[in-house]
Amino acid sequence: MEKIKVIQIGLGGFGKFWLGAVLNVEEVELVAVVDMEENNLAVAAQRLAGRNIPLYQDHKKALREVKADLALLITPPHTHRALTIDAVEAGMHVIMEKPVSSSYEDALEIFNFAQTCGKYVMVNQNYRRRPVIQALKACVDAGKVGTIENVEWRFSLDHKNIELTGWRRAFDDIMLKEMSIHHFDSIRYILGKNPISVYAESMNPTWSPINGESVTAAVFNFEGGVFMTYFGSWVNKGKSTSWNGDIILTGSQGAIELKDDVPQIVWSDGTRENIPIPVFEFNDSDYLEYSIGDMVNAIRERRLPATHIGDNLISWSMACSAADSTKSGMKIKIEPPKEI
Repeated sequence: MEKIKVIQIGLGGFGKFWLGAVLNVEEVELVAVVDMEENNLAVAAQRLAGRNIPLYQDHKKALREVKADLALLITPPHTHRALTIDAVEAGMHVIMEKPVSSSYEDALEIFNFAQTCGKYVMVNQNYRRRPVIQALKACVDAGKVGTIENVEWRFSLDHKNIELTGWRRAFDDIMLKEMSIHHFDSIRYILGKNPISVYAESMNPTWSPINGESVTAAVFNFEGGVFMTYFGSWVNKGKSTSWNGDIILTGSQGAIELKDDVPQIVWSDGTRENIPIPVFEFNDSDYLEYSIGDMVNAIRERRLPATHIGDNLISWSMACSAADSTKSGMKIKIEPPKEI
């Protein structure tokens, strides 16, 4: 079967991991790499030594000169709208790193444009594929503790170096839009339900090294009467959670818990039962390869990838609506576009 040809745009920071992933996936062929910085291209040239892969500083020139099926955008979110439009106009599908954009309006424009061109645009929301998240979803889907009506989600870490990452300085709502988006996308996936409203507040402690709001608390209402309280902090000084956070999903017969990345059922009588953690072909460290593989299969099977832009727009609306609520002091109704 003919390989899917890939252009990677963005080689700094996380881009080097994506470059390795592309080279590891047999179903794809890297045909060009793009980065504005000469230093990043020099590093890529060393990695690609012996391969006849052109290097570009101008993405438009690369898209014009090299025929490809798929563009990887490993670039800051404020560049995603323009780069996606350019790639789609060049006839390519797109995988981009999260967050999808720097604003909800840009994300909606990306979605609408991709719809008109018939190309797939996928946002790499990798937390869904984590084995412990899969374990929680399996329990919810099986109705182990009855219908889930209440969710508690707590995330606390001390992310000392976040202020060193340049583009993140532009996000006033850094906690919500850079970190919480992972959790918001995960809870939609676990519940199989979408949000309908949110009220949130945020702040930044005096000791915080982060420029934007680093602590947030939010209350979400979901379809089917599900109520969720969410707390997130990137400047924690006490006991930290994992990157997944500590989660309690409560139903009529007990609760499904994730504490310190150990999933358990807590029955109504207080007894606990460990939840099996599934084993996948791709483990957590290989999720980039999994994401590329999902897009390859979507292209070949002519179906949307799991975290396509239309689905991710709903998760992004949770983060953006929560951010709006912190500024307005009002409860915000979440209404995904009718096109989705």
